[in-house]
Amino acid sequence: MEYNNLPFEEPINIDPVNLAKSYVTRLAGNSMEDTITESNILVELDMICEMANFNGQYFTQVNQAMALPVSFKADEKVSYVKFNSLMFEGKFVTYSIVKIGRIIGASIVRALCLSFDDVTLLPFFDKLPNDMLLHVPVLAVDSMSRSEVDNL
Repeated sequence: MEYNNLPFEEPINIDPVNLAKSYVTRLAGNSMEDTITESNILVELDMICEMANFNGQYFTQVNQAMALPVSFKADEKVSYVKFNSLMFEGKFVTYSIVKIGRIIGASIVRALCLSFDDVTLLPFFDKLPNDMLLHVPVLAVDSMSRSEVDNL
């Protein structure tokens, strides 16, 4: 059998960040309120990730990230840690939409994020506290590669 006439294309490179990039434009507007669209996006992304076995350990380089408490009340002030130019290894657990409050005269900051647990910050191997998740805006990811191969 000859395959000379078949067009060969590069394989599809899909991972949690490339999957989420196609959803970023669906988050429009300046609303601080949770919307049905946002909830549907998060549910859809989580379902695809589960089917594709995307959850697991990743080595990731980002130009921006923030660590937030795992749980908090929506109407209270929340302390967070902001990171610029960060390398880490962590377990990708879910997607999130992070919204940072309103500034007088300006719109809100909102981003579709990848959320990581059990995070080791590099190069000094500092551990992120267990009561915090690392949220990385999808468009802030420079590189992301799976670091565990046992469960693939």
